[in-house]
Amino acid sequence: MSNADSAIKEPTQQLQDAIEQTFMTWKRLFRSKMKDEDWMLDTAEVWAIALTDLRITGKELNLAQRKSMALEWPPTAPADFLALARTQQASPYPIANDAFVTACSNCGMKGDVERKWKHEVVYETANRIGFGVLASATDFFLKTFTATYKQVCAEHASGTSFVIPKSHRLAHSHEPVQAGSEADKKINERLAGLRRLAV
Repeated sequence: MSNADSAIKEPTQQLQDAIEQTFMTWKRLFRSKMKDEDWMLDTAEVWAIALTDLRITGKELNLAQRKSMALEWPPTAPADFLALARTQQASPYPIANDAFVTACSNCGMKGDVERKWKHEVVYETANRIGFGVLASATDFFLKTFTATYKQVCAEHASGTSFVIPKSHRLAHSHEPVQAGSEADKKINERLAGLRRLAV
């Protein structure tokens, strides 16, 4: 046995049990966003090995579990899960899962409506992938979206700027007609004419 082999630490049963419990909690919380076959015991074993290699602490595990319950989608990789606890300062970008949901819902909107992109990198990612593609995307497209999203975030972090276009829609304003005004007189004259025709 070499020194490199002896340095590899095996995950504890306690960690694997905690990961299995986390998966069960996510299944109840995220329901159809999680496929049963993706979160089996062998997945928990792989996660436990990866988190052990990443040197997760009990405190980080508890914090990551807690933060994961506030997400729209469960983390899809052990490193993403651990990042929930290790993030020293909040990222200026939405997490990939939230960005995916935002992009898909915005791309599915029809007409000239106001879309809330959350951040310009979400809009740029949607623009690169294509609005039509994201409008009909399923959960299985998240991996493809995430790859493009990470590239766009890296470009933005290195100084590239992206712009969300302003809506071309005119703002609606309603001003009631004042009694006795010229407009009120014209409206009353037309209504009187229509009443005469109706009789």
